[in-house]
This record gives sequence, C-alpha cells and structure tokens, in this order.
Amino acid sequence: MPPVLTPQKLGGAVLQSVVEHGYYPDTELVSAQLPADAIPGLLEGIEKAQNEVKADIRTLSRGAAPDVDGWIAQAKQLQADIERSRATAHDIVQQAEAGRTLQANVQDATSKVALLRSELVYNETLEATLVRIKQASDLLDKAEDAAAEYQTLNALDDVKEAEDYIVHMGSNKDTKVVGVLQKRIKQLRAGMAENAMDSWYLLLSVDISKNTAILKQQVDRTYPVQLSTVVEALARLGSLENAIAKLYKSLDQAIIAPRFAPTHATDNPGFKTENDTITVERGAAPAGVLATLEDARNLCQYLYGQLPESVSEPLAEKFVPGMIARLTSDWLDPSIPISLDGLNSFQEILSSVSRFANFVDELGWMGKSELMTWVEKAPRNWLARRKEDALASVRVLCSSGINQKKEVERVETQLVSRGDAIIAGEEAEDDWDAWDNDEEKTVDHSEKQQETEELPPEEDIDADASAWGLDDDAESENAEAKSEESKGDPEEEDADAWGWGDDDANAEAEAPESKSPGKSATKESTQKKPPTNQPSERELTLRETYSVTAIPDAIMEMVLQIVSDAQALAQPRFSSSPIAPAGLGLYSIPTLVLAMYRATAPVYYANDPAGNMLAYNDSTRLVDELRNFLARQREVDASSDVPNSARPSTRLRLDTDLRSLESFSKRAYGKEMESQRTILRDLLDSAQGFSNCTVAPFAGECENSVSMTVDRIRDVAKQWRGILSHSVLLQSLGSLLATVLHKMIVDIEDKEDISEEESKCLRSFCERVSSLNDLFSQEGGDEKRDMTGVYTPNWLKFQYLSEILESNLADIKYLWTEGELRLEFEAGEVVDLIEALFADSDYRRRAISEIKRMSM
Repeated sequence: MPPVLTPQKLGGAVLQSVVEHGYYPDTELVSAQLPADAIPGLLEGIEKAQNEVKADIRTLSRGAAPDVDGWIAQAKQLQADIERSRATAHDIVQQAEAGRTLQANVQDATSKVALLRSELVYNETLEATLVRIKQASDLLDKAEDAAAEYQTLNALDDVKEAEDYIVHMGSNKDTKVVGVLQKRIKQLRAGMAENAMDSWYLLLSVDISKNTAILKQQVDRTYPVQLSTVVEALARLGSLENAIAKLYKSLDQAIIAPRFAPTHATDNPGFKTENDTITVERGAAPAGVLATLEDARNLCQYLYGQLPESVSEPLAEKFVPGMIARLTSDWLDPSIPISLDGLNSFQEILSSVSRFANFVDELGWMGKSELMTWVEKAPRNWLARRKEDALASVRVLCSSGINQKKEVERVETQLVSRGDAIIAGEEAEDDWDAWDNDEEKTVDHSEKQQETEELPPEEDIDADASAWGLDDDAESENAEAKSEESKGDPEEEDADAWGWGDDDANAEAEAPESKSPGKSATKESTQKKPPTNQPSERELTLRETYSVTAIPDAIMEMVLQIVSDAQALAQPRFSSSPIAPAGLGLYSIPTLVLAMYRATAPVYYANDPAGNMLAYNDSTRLVDELRNFLARQREVDASSDVPNSARPSTRLRLDTDLRSLESFSKRAYGKEMESQRTILRDLLDSAQGFSNCTVAPFAGECENSVSMTVDRIRDVAKQWRGILSHSVLLQSLGSLLATVLHKMIVDIEDKEDISEEESKCLRSFCERVSSLNDLFSQEGGDEKRDMTGVYTPNWLKFQYLSEILESNLADIKYLWTEGELRLEFEAGEVVDLIEALFADSDYRRRAISEIKRMSM
C-alpha cells in the first residue's frame, strides 16, 4: 500500500524536484496517496515559489538595462541599412529591364538586315535561275529544230547541254518550271529515239516471211541517213542494246534458224548474198555438215563486213553461241559416224570445224573455245554416240524382236552314272528319242550352248524344285516336321532392272540348268547296282530344241560388231584417226547393252503369255553365246601379238554381266514359276483342306478345286510346250505338280478323322491328280516310259498316300515293315493317318506300336 504523506511534505517534495531538477518527482512520490484536502496547500506552495522567482528576475534585470539599450540602437541602424539596400536593388532591376528592351531592339534590327540580305541573294539566284531556264529553253528549242532537220547528234548535244543547265539549278530543280523543261527533254528524247529506230529499221531490214535480210551502210532520202550516225544516236539514247536484241531475234527467225535447222530434204537451204542482201533459199547449198559450216562462215563474214564494230560485236555475243549450239546439236553431233566407214568424212568435218573456229577468233568474236573443245572431244563424242546408238538399238530390238520367234538347238554332253534311270533304261532299250548314246560321237564346243553344274547332294534332291535347284516358296502355315519337302527362301521380287547387285545369292531363285533327267532319278533306281564289268559312268549327248526370240542373236551380232570395230581401231591404218583413242572404250559398250536389255526387256516380254519363259530362254542362250565367244576369243588372243592389255579377252570384262544376266534369267523363270504356284495354291485353297468333301455344297467345291487344278497344269503345259526345251518343260511341270502334291498331302494329313466315304472321295481326287502323269511320258522304243517320279520328287509319296486311303491295317503294316513306305513317310505321319482312318481298337494299337518300333 503506497505511503501516505502530509500535504506539506508532498508539496515541498514536488516543488523541490521541479525547481532543482526540472522534472516530476520520482516514483515514490508519484505513487503516494494525495488526499483532496492536500491540494490547496500544494497550490499555495507553488504560488509562493512563483513569486520568489519573479523577484529574482527583477533583481537581475536592473543590472542589464544599459546593454539592452545598445542592442536596440543597433537593431534600428540595421533596419535602416536594409531599407537602403532594398532601394538600391530596385534601381538595379529597373536598369536591367531597360537593357533587355534595348537588346530586343538590336535583335530586331539585325533580323531585318538579314532579311534584306537574303532577299538580295534570292533575287540574284532567281535572276540566275531564270537565265538558266531561258538558256535551257533556248537549247531545247534549238534541239527541236535540229531534230526536225534530222540532225540527231546536234540535237542530242543541245539536249545534253540543257540537262547540264538544269542540273546546276540546285534547289530549283523541284520547281514546276523545271519539271516542264524535263518533260520537254523526255518527249524530245522519245521522238529522237523513234526517229533513230525508224532509221535503224530502214538501214537494217529483215523480212521473216521471205527469209531475207538487207543491211545497208547509208540510205539517201530527202536527207542522207548513215548507219554509224544512227548507231551512235541509239547508243547515246540508251536504245542500242534493245535495237541489237530485236535485230538478233529477227535474224534468228529469218536467217539463222531456217538455215541451221536440221533437214533431210533434197532442196537443202543455203545462203545467197547479193550486194547488201542475204537470203536463205532452198537448194542453194549442198546437203551436209561441210556446206553448213561454210554457210556459217559466210554469215559471220557478211555480218562482220556489213555492220559497224559497235553493232557486230554485241550481235555476235548473242548469235554466235546460239549458232554454235545449233551446229553442235543438230549437225556436228549427228555427223559422228557410227561405223568405221565414215571416218574419212568425219576427219574432214573436224578440219572444217577447226578452220571455222580460227576464223571466228580472227574476227575477235567468242566461240572458238567451244568449237575446239568439240574437236578435242571427238573420241569421247564418238564413243558416246556409239553407246547411245547401241542402247537405242537395244530398245528397238526389244520392241520388235519379241514377236520374232525361232527354234534353236541345245547340245549338251554329260557324264551320267550307270545307276541312274536313264542308263538302266538304255541297257534294256538302246534307243530313246533325244538321247544320243554313241560314245564315239563328239560334240563341237562351238555348238555347245549351255554348261552344266553338279547336282546338289542326295539329301537336297527332295527339295520342291528337285534336280533344278529351284527354291520353292512353301506355305508357312503347313511347315511341319513330318513333311519331307524342304522349304526354300521365297523368290525375291524383281530387283533393279539394270542388274547391279544381282549377285546376291539370297535375292534370286535358281533356274533349271537343263541337267539330264538321269541325274535326278528316283530313290528306287539309285539303289540298283551297275554291273561290275561295265564302267560306272557313261557320256551322254542331249540335243534339244527350244524357242527364243530374235533378241539374243541380234545382241550377239551387236557385241561382235563392237569387238570387231575395237580391234580394227587398234590396227596401224587407223593410227592417225582422231577417234583411235576411243577404241579401247568400245569394250565397255557390251556391258551397257546387256544392262539395257535387262532394264527394258521385261516390259516387252510382259506382252507375251509365256514372256517370262521366253526371257529365261533368251537370257540363257545369250549367256551361252557370250561364253562361247569369250572362250574362242581367248584361244585367238593366246596366239596374237597384240599387247595383253589391248586384247579383247582382257578388255571384255563380262563376268559380272554374265552373272547378272544369269540372275535375270533365273528371276524371270522363278517369277513365272512362283506365279503359277500361287495360282495352283489358290485353286486348292478353295477346297478348304478337303473338309466335308462328301457333304454338299463342300463336295462340289472340292470337285471344282481339283478339276481346275488339273486343268491349270495342262493349260500351262500346252502354253510352255514349244517354248521350253523338253527337259526343262518336264522339270517345270514336275515342280508345279510337286507343289500341288505337297499341298494335298499336307491337307490330307492334317485331317484328324477320315470316314470311309471321305477316304474314297480323297482317293478319287488323288487319282484325278495322278492322271497328270501322261505329261511326263516319253517314248522309249516300243513303249512309253513314265518319268513322273524322276521330275516330281514327292510323286511316290503321293502314290503311297493314295494307296493308304483305301488300304486296311494289315496292308499298311506290310507296306511299312516289308515294303518301302518308310522311305517316303515318317512314322509319325503314318501313325496320324492310321488314327484318322481307323477307329480305336486293340489291333490298331498293336499296328501303331509295331510301326513305331520299326522306326527306331
């Protein structure tokens, strides 16, 4: 609880704190209780203290009074000084205002003086401008008078001087009066240009309809008009270049183009010059390149003599390059001879071109370098012409030769094992159609048209293409382990027609090599042992005919001609010929010819139903002919004294081209075969795997499918007969039949259940397909021999399948254990067929167990 102070103590403490310290009492006094009756005492104490303070102040002020009076006097003096300064400042301001007024008056007077001076200058300038305008106007009047009197050069001088006056008018050039002068100058120039062009056309007139040009130096009318004056006037008017361009265009249409255009007419156009006139007339020049070059020289001479240099040089810059281009493309290039017979005349042409080039250079015109370049490139141009002609000939040949067919003979000799079917047949019957077994008969190697290759190993003979080596594009959905037919890569679509890259082994299907059927004998016949007292092999000669077009022989003639020309150019009599250096380049043309054949021939072969087979035959024959030619050429070159680097057998690098051509033939053959296989597969696919083959309407579909397949193979045989050789025809048909048999075997083996009625139906389908064996029958003495098994590797398997469809379990078991069924079928295939054909029984299980046991 705060202390309680008396009013006296409290008042004294507060007063003392304020007076002595200048602030309110401390916390203890502030927190003390102040009763209401203490306030009067506090006020009284404060008033007393106030009075004491006032008394002290009065005492102190009595001693400082003199000082205060001095201060007051000084303050009054200071105030008087301030008033005087204020008056002085006012005077200064008044004087400054008066100076500004005087300065403004000076500036005004100065500007008036400048204005008067500028007016004087303007008047002087105006006077000078008016004088120049007057002078320019007088000059233009004078120029108009001179132009009216056809004094064009004088008029141009006056106009030029008037333009100089206008240029020096400075800022007045933009005034209206100057614009009027400039308009007069423009009109005057246009009028003079028109008059100059009229004079130009009067002096240099070209009649396009009459193919005539008249170039004069002077024309006399009411006033003389000289070409030099007109040219100078046009040059000063800036119209000369345009006039020369129009002159060139007219000369080109009336003179240059009609004369130098290619023509084969008897009335060959030529130049006829008379005085100042040059005309193109029919029959005025003999036909030929030499006469054309002579006319080109005459034209240049005429223009150079009739035109001033200021016109002839710009004109030559325009017409000489065009004329040389025409000469080169329309006359010189076509004059390059294709054969060696025209080399003498070609030498004259080269000499004439060289003389013409030197003449153009003497005139100081351009064009010599282009002409001399053509002369220097004569060997290259000749070689290019030969290449162009060869390629064009191939195109024409492919277009027309495809319709010209003929039969040719193939002679082939092979060593055939006596275990083969052919030898076995010959031992029983010594006469067999196309085979000539006389071992003492020899075959001329020049007539041998096809080299043979070794057959694939025994395990590869079961391929779909059998002895051909042709890859079969088997259906992937039917690829099962139980199928004996191995599946090859699908045939690639047409590769680059030029044959580059044709050597890729994976990009082509192999075509038949016309091997002896005995080489692909059946497994039964190969098991037979030849007599021990006879040789194991015999030489057989096969002569067969097949159809080709006129293309291969024509290409061969072309190649022989090219080689002959190359050899001739290497002879001393052509050593001075300008195209002799191109002789070795001829050896590259056969490669281009073969490439062009591969590129263009398929288009034309496509127009023939058997086009692919014709392409195969033509390519095969062409390869054989080329290889025989190369072999003969190597024999000739071996005894030749020609350097090895220049020998045809060395220069002709056709190995790659022959491989490409073989690849082309194989692709054509493979393409046709694959097309036929696809058709046959599609026909068999309509049978839907022979499901429900005894239930309508599926039974009718199966019947139609098998019938159309058989008919298709017969149609193909009819189409190819006469085109392919007999052995290749049988191999081709055998491959197609193998495709059909493979498809039917797989479809039948895939059936899980075969009823008795279905079994009979399937057996009838098999018999219908088996009727195609008449296509493979060959005459062998007094009887026909069935060669279906030789050319169709899965023929026996198909026959066994046909037998199984109507055999009982005992017969099937016997065929497996005692017969040769296991040579054609795997145990799993036979088991599947038994399970599909027969119901489950103890006898079936024992038969299956026996078959599986025998296969281990």
